[in-house]
Amino acid sequence: MKTLLYCGLLLLALSCKKAPSESVDPKPDTVLAEYPDWYTLKAPVDKDIQGVWGNRDKTLLISTRYLLFRSTDQGKSWQQVHQQSIAMFGVVQNGDTLFTMSGLASQTVNGSNQSPQFLITADNYSLDDGQTWQHYSGRNQLLSGMPPPGTVDKRLLVNPVVTTTGDSYKINRVFLDGPTATTGIFETPGVVTATGRRIDLPQLHQLQSLYLDEQQRLYIAGTDAVCGRGHSGEFFSFCNSKQGRGVVYISKHPLP
Repeated sequence: MKTLLYCGLLLLALSCKKAPSESVDPKPDTVLAEYPDWYTLKAPVDKDIQGVWGNRDKTLLISTRYLLFRSTDQGKSWQQVHQQSIAMFGVVQNGDTLFTMSGLASQTVNGSNQSPQFLITADNYSLDDGQTWQHYSGRNQLLSGMPPPGTVDKRLLVNPVVTTTGDSYKINRVFLDGPTATTGIFETPGVVTATGRRIDLPQLHQLQSLYLDEQQRLYIAGTDAVCGRGHSGEFFSFCNSKQGRGVVYISKHPLP
């Protein structure tokens, strides 16, 4: 009887101890909430961020392709406000109405090698700052049609984006086959201005789109930081997630 009692007490004591794997502190996120020149925000789901709209100090909307999230506390918490089976590449404002855009297009500008990327095809609209959404069936040419070459409204642009002063920022694609390469494997370390000034982010990400708010602060949307770069015999991997949990960088100052 005593032997059984001692064994029972021993089992109880052992069961109260955490397994070694449970007592290890979680690995810290390599993407910081703030850098000297940038704030960051992170998607609430393990998906990359396709597009961002709004103002860090007011309302923000992010699209993780099939889900749309809204935040009013600088990205500390998120509310899912819309879901659909068709991809959403971003949000556009026209007057007092917001629209989700389900198309992403590009056009070659005559006389240059530039092919700006821009949003097309509105499919939902919101009249309450992104809280609720309804299906859009209008025929506004700005929101539904392919614009003639060279006439894209700058509100639709996601790469490059154009400032109120006429400068621009575009995602910097660095091809790994050399400085003259225009095809093949590339990385996106940051952005570059129209004058060629390069702005690298604190970490390497797969960047998807750009946005300028009314204060001309730059928003850069993309994936989680990349740790395994996927070339030279190295496997590709994200630093903090399996599927590229999205990140947005927001410049602390206008026109960084």
